[in-house]
Order: sequence, then structure tokens, then C-alpha cells
Amino acid sequence: MQIEVQDVTVAYDDIPALNSVSLTLNGSGAVLLTGPTGAGKTTLLRLLYADLVPTTGQVLLDGAVTSTMRPAQSREIRRRQGIVQQNCNLVSDYSVFENVMMPFALSGKSKAESTRLSLELLADMNISYVRHKFPPQLSGGERHLVALARAIATSPEILIADEPTGTLDEKTSACVAATLRSCLEKGMGLVISTHSAGLVSAFPDAILCSIEDGRLSVHQPKPEVAP
Repeated sequence: MQIEVQDVTVAYDDIPALNSVSLTLNGSGAVLLTGPTGAGKTTLLRLLYADLVPTTGQVLLDGAVTSTMRPAQSREIRRRQGIVQQNCNLVSDYSVFENVMMPFALSGKSKAESTRLSLELLADMNISYVRHKFPPQLSGGERHLVALARAIATSPEILIADEPTGTLDEKTSACVAATLRSCLEKGMGLVISTHSAGLVSAFPDAILCSIEDGRLSVHQPKPEVAP
């Protein structure tokens, strides 16, 4: 999925959260977004899945301008994306198993196939033990793991994740990093905001984007030097 952010400013009450930001992503590889709290990382990610439109400038997803998208277009774009928000956005009156099974069912798979794939994914993420619980019964870390499982369930073209390891301990964060590496190796694009040095070090070949005071700096990975 081609993503183009063209000279975008987003302002809240005339105060810019993002200021003249431009970025082009081809939908492959890993992009890590860093910066202090309040710098504008979440705002930028919301632009990438058409949850927010710019105050000025424009965002294009596969050539479609998000500010003029019809609701049906936005839904179709999001079906091709996996999204992990900071608040996880799980359905509170669905069990963990039902939350993870939902994308399989929506993709047209049979109930039996959706059940099998959901149980396998929960096992792969080491969270089978919470499958019968409901989101309000989970810890913050467990909610993030469930949200990640649901987001990658149907192998989207691109995963957009806002602080996916923000509430996790070191061991669990390493497991999440391994899961994300596996997604990348299978061809899924990644756009991840993070404060975690460990997560950054897990993707030495990633494009690093840093935001400070609403302004974006892009750092391409250094090419490997042949011995």
C-alpha cells in the first residue's frame, strides 16, 4: 500500500500537532516512529489509516485522498491494514477469543476455519490462557497482546501500531519484537511508534522517523558494507 503524506499540518485549537510533514512509504519494510510524548506520533499514525484528516496538505492511500474518501472507501482501506491503537480498541463485551476471531469471520472464512486459526494465533502469541476472558478483565499488557493478535490475524498488507510494547515487560516485549520480525519476513509492512530502545534495535534495517515539536526527520538505514 502506497502512503503519501504531502506537506501536512494538523492543528488543534490553532496549535499545530504536526507542522509541514511530508513522508512517502511504499508499504514494505519497517518504519519506526520515535519522539517524546506529545510530539505528534499518534496524530501521524491516525492520518495513515484515515482516522484523521489534515488541517492543510493531504494524505493519499494508494492514490486516494483521505479527506475526500467516502465511508465505504475508508472501510476498504482499513481492511487491508492491521491497526493497533494505544487504547487497544477491543470490543469489551466480546471475549478475547471472539475479538481475535472477528477479522477471520469478516474475511469470509467458515466458523470452523476461523476457530482453528484463532486458537493457533492465540497459542503462537502465548495468550491462550486468557481466551475466555473479556477485555476489562485483562492487564494492560494482555490487552496490547490481544490487540496485536487481532491486527495481524488476516495478514494485512501493512501493520500500523501505536506503542505496541508500551505496557509490556522486557521478556514479553522481546516476544512481540520476534512476532513483528516474523510479520516483516512474510512481507507485511510495518509502521510502529515506540519509545523502546529494544524494539528499535530489533529492526536495524528500519527507516527511522523522529518527531519533535510536530516536525519530522527521516533517517534511512545505512547500507551494509561488504567485507
